[in-house]
Amino acid sequence: MNKHLLVTISEDPSAHYGLRFVCAFFQHKDDVRLTLFNTAPQPPAVWAEEANYETLRQNEEDAQAIIASGKRAMESARGIFLQGGFNPAQVDDKIVSRNFSRIQDIVKEGETGLYDAVVFGRRGMLRLENFLDKSVSEEMLQARFAFPLWLCRDVEYDRKGVLLCVDDSEPSRRMADHVGFILQGEPEHPVTILRVLPKSDSPQSNGGLFSAATDALEQNGFPSRLIKTRLAQSDNVAQAILHEADRGRYAAVAVGRSDRHKGVLSQLFYGSTTMALFRKLTGAALWVSR
Repeated sequence: MNKHLLVTISEDPSAHYGLRFVCAFFQHKDDVRLTLFNTAPQPPAVWAEEANYETLRQNEEDAQAIIASGKRAMESARGIFLQGGFNPAQVDDKIVSRNFSRIQDIVKEGETGLYDAVVFGRRGMLRLENFLDKSVSEEMLQARFAFPLWLCRDVEYDRKGVLLCVDDSEPSRRMADHVGFILQGEPEHPVTILRVLPKSDSPQSNGGLFSAATDALEQNGFPSRLIKTRLAQSDNVAQAILHEADRGRYAAVAVGRSDRHKGVLSQLFYGSTTMALFRKLTGAALWVSR
């Protein structure tokens, strides 16, 4: 089955972090399909009392400049993917006029297009920060954010493997399934399943979570010989994850994001932990599932 990624683009060179991560991460590219997505802002509105030849001509020129800018971004992004080893037939382009905010348009496309993941480069990440925090977009994030996000900030393209961080929440289980699906046919990327326990907890309480995550990986055809488990005890979950991410030099750190407390275990990946990773993780991409 093809893995279909929506890759957000812009003319900002920092947005290319996401493009280059995808090229470097997949060694076997035949099963990967990409859609490059750009939302073009609307030109300034011309009110009826302001409409004249000059203002209408300027408005048309602004619209043409926006379209030309979007096409340049597409051509640049397509060139990166082709240089990275993808076949032209695997890469689609999509430019749409902006209806809401850029982030909301991306979310809408991610939902309706049934993509397996949505990839953000650095510029998109900076704008996404307010979206992930408590805001007017909270309802959309909680109820409708139905796809994994790949957030790429200052990634190091020679890294290998995925650090799969688990708790007892549904987003965590969905992320384990996502990692297994994405890594089909990618034996260059082993998986380390990380469980972070508070210092006061007994280490014996984690076995079922390792088993569930391992089962999710193996059900997607991921070989058991490439799966390791690691237990850490810390009262600062984000710091423990960041430490392991640096130690193991993983290509990606994968987490489920819970927004409601449902006991001690679920609190480990409550939003504050994900936001700490979002702001501080470097070297690896951050994969987030809701």
